[in-house]
Amino acid sequence: MEIKPLNPNESSLEILFESYLIKGCGSFDKLLEVYQEYKKNNPDKSVIITLDNLDQAEYTSTHAILFNDLDNIEGHDLSNVDSAAFENGEHIGYLSTPSEFFILKENFFKQTKEMDFSGACDRGLSIESEELSMLEKVNTSPLDYIDKQIILKVVPVKNSYDAIAGFPNGYFSSDLNPFENYAVAKRLYEKYGYELFGIGASLMGFINNNFLNDDQATELITDLAELYDADVELFHRLLGIVKSNKHLFIKYTEDLNF
Repeated sequence: MEIKPLNPNESSLEILFESYLIKGCGSFDKLLEVYQEYKKNNPDKSVIITLDNLDQAEYTSTHAILFNDLDNIEGHDLSNVDSAAFENGEHIGYLSTPSEFFILKENFFKQTKEMDFSGACDRGLSIESEELSMLEKVNTSPLDYIDKQIILKVVPVKNSYDAIAGFPNGYFSSDLNPFENYAVAKRLYEKYGYELFGIGASLMGFINNNFLNDDQATELITDLAELYDADVELFHRLLGIVKSNKHLFIKYTEDLNF
């Protein structure tokens, strides 16, 4: 496996914080080891990795930033922003330096204040039986569905769910938006101990330090059924996977296609 600092030409997004390109990962367990290593080495920050379909995930992230005005500099103090962000004394119009990440972060968190898990459930996501079968496969063999190129981002935020501010995703109107994704990730952390560790074009990935007990697993299934407006009995197909794994992958998009 190769891990190296991300170069600007290797991502369609501006590099606003420490980021690395991972290639040739041979196992999901090894990928989690890398995640845990960077997390340990950055105790005051959060780590998030890209998951499925990197190009599409970056495309939708770009549009999520623009659509939600997350790069809007109005009202922000730019006195300490790197001079590289200006031309002829004027800001270039988009965020391009690490000194500007605070703008993205503040704009993001302003829009999470009124969002909670029930609001995310109101989006009206649904899930077909075939998609549930796909989620079973993703949770059983995650690396088969993660892109061959992975970007690891060390985001200067406190909590794992806060790291969505560094890679906001969810653009299409029928998908969860970035703030709804945030609410879901916060719910899974606060209620079950799941840390958000990755987000892709369709998937969010979580990791837990502990296995869920029977009651927690049943409650999680109930929450997921509510999120997807589905019959709880249908989601009991995931019960064994939830109880036997410390990781969890769910979809945040209308459709899940691999």
